[in-house]
Amino acid sequence: MQDCPKFGIVFIVTKFGFLYMYEVSTASLLYRQKITDQLCFVSARNATTDGMIVINRGGQIFSINVEENNLIPYINSASHIADNKQLSFKLAQRFHLSGADEVFKQLFNQKIASSDYAGAANIARDAPGTLLRNQDTINVFKNLP
Repeated sequence: MQDCPKFGIVFIVTKFGFLYMYEVSTASLLYRQKITDQLCFVSARNATTDGMIVINRGGQIFSINVEENNLIPYINSASHIADNKQLSFKLAQRFHLSGADEVFKQLFNQKIASSDYAGAANIARDAPGTLLRNQDTINVFKNLP
């Protein structure tokens, strides 16, 4: 078992070659796959990629990593994850990941429509990059009553 603090994920590889990836705060199973038919006998954290390296009895070396640009879109499209939209939003917000742009925009517009301007400002603050931290958002706040 290895943690991936960069994304809030835990990797688990069983000795029989099954890979499980869990999101830490909710213990949601993100991914599972049998990666080898041979016994896995050693694993270590890959500090360079914040992933995991596994070696099986046959001498095969597996590098297990998270693709940063694909994590949020994968969670959004995964039907096996309970409340996947909320989970992807929380991960994107907490770890400043891209891929949840539409969710951020939708929540921002909902907060503005319900007159929760402080909540809208918090959404804009937590949005990755310049998605909501731009001149258009400033103009939205300027035009409020």
